Amino acid sequence: MKRAIALAVLFLIARWDIASAQGVGFAEAIDRLAVRCGKDISRLCKTVHLGGGRMLQCLDQNAAGVSAGCKAARSEIQVLLATRAEARRLIPRVCDVDIRRFCGGVQPGDGNLMECFYKAKSNISAHCQRAVADAGYE
Repeated sequence: MKRAIALAVLFLIARWDIASAQGVGFAEAIDRLAVRCGKDISRLCKTVHLGGGRMLQCLDQNAAGVSAGCKAARSEIQVLLATRAEARRLIPRVCDVDIRRFCGGVQPGDGNLMECFYKAKSNISAHCQRAVADAGYE
């Protein structure tokens, strides 16, 4: 049952189609939602098949019966995942100077640029370090 709840939460996250910073990745989001929404999923959506956003639809259709804790968790996680997605989108722009400075001669491909940047991470600017942390790349 715990696995089914975790899978359901994974599909909820995938359906939201967002990702976020400031401390939460997909695994942690699944854990948080499984803890705070597990009873609601078991009670309201136990016959729903996973995939295609059906679990999210079920919770939405049964919103009146969804606990306040589950509703709050969904909102919190949605914001956190959106923040991470935005941080990941901004890394190339925020870290452009650092990437060119430390890895300018590195040929992209096969993870070469990422490896170079990872090795230089202690020397990159504070705003780039923050963007990397917010994106969950630490």
